[in-house]
Amino acid sequence: MRRSLLVIAAVSAALTALAIVTIDEPIARWLFTRDTWPALWNDGIGALEYAGGLEPWKWLGITVLVAGVVVSTALQRGQRAWMLVALVHLLTRTAVMWMKPLTGRLRPYEWLTRAGDHTFFRDGGASFPSGHVGLFASLAIPLAVLYPRARVPAIAIVVYVMAARVAVDAHFVSDVLGALALVCAFTAACWPLIRPASPR
Repeated sequence: MRRSLLVIAAVSAALTALAIVTIDEPIARWLFTRDTWPALWNDGIGALEYAGGLEPWKWLGITVLVAGVVVSTALQRGQRAWMLVALVHLLTRTAVMWMKPLTGRLRPYEWLTRAGDHTFFRDGGASFPSGHVGLFASLAIPLAVLYPRARVPAIAIVVYVMAARVAVDAHFVSDVLGALALVCAFTAACWPLIRPASPR
């Protein structure tokens, strides 16, 4: 499983770099001139934000995960699984929080409505990597690793969020791929910590 995660992370990182220099801008321009049914995508993201603990309070999800680690440790049952999800989630959210201002990338709609040839290292840019993909993938991917029966719905959620953020011109293709690479790398790095006691 760890090797698969590392392969996905590496492929996603390579595709991120490739998308930056090839398809990001053309796709963003094309989507900007189309009706991509934003309500459909945004309503789905809104529902997931409540399910993932981002709404109504942005720290709700993290609070639940930390409480789950504490309770499961006290009960000595399932603590390693809780630790994997909490650790990957916290690492991803922290990395995204630091990377966004460092890269200073404009969102597609910002780039298309402001002057300038490039999308990175711009004032107020906060597009790379995608925070929404990082948020949901950092919950879904560790759960998919731990519980194989959850893989199909978990992957479906991640794919939906990636498509939704690109469809509404909130992110470039490379933004969502970069977030996926980050989550898979963190999950692979944390996996050895829980593997001996992971659920079957």
